Amino acid sequence: MSKGEKVKERKRVAVFVYEGLGFPISLHNVPMVKVRGIWTPDIDYNQFQKQVLIALAHRPFPLTGDELQFIRNYFGLTLQAFALQFGISHVAVMKWERRKEKIAKIQPSTEMCVRLFILEKLNVSNDLFRSIFRSFDLSKIALIQKRKEREGRSDQLQGVFSPRGPSRVRIAV
Repeated sequence: MSKGEKVKERKRVAVFVYEGLGFPISLHNVPMVKVRGIWTPDIDYNQFQKQVLIALAHRPFPLTGDELQFIRNYFGLTLQAFALQFGISHVAVMKWERRKEKIAKIQPSTEMCVRLFILEKLNVSNDLFRSIFRSFDLSKIALIQKRKEREGRSDQLQGVFSPRGPSRVRIAV
């Protein structure tokens, strides 16, 4: 270590709620580092975002407006460009995103296309692509969407993210 370098403070936190993607994600057993006086997760954020996208694609619940906005922004698409991918209008995408933390009210078949779009863009392995495609149940998504709409709430999914090193960070998306 050179003369002017400071030793970074580090710790591990049992649960940290990260909201930097537009919706809360619970990180479990996450390594933290103090940067300019603020504790922040010591993770590879690029890899983290990719793992969140894969978790969203695999999620057994309908997507929310905030999650769709994250997906669109991650791939750097305008409302029009995103809508064009799925044969819908940009106004429909705006309506989905305006729902924020609520279920976006997407047709289940269009939602499946969004999920497959994520996997294709991330170049996931054929095995993962097939397993997610086979596990995606359109009728279940439609039923959950209807039930949640009546109840006025959304659910959370618990996924797994492995940061650098052997520790595991669980994410709730």
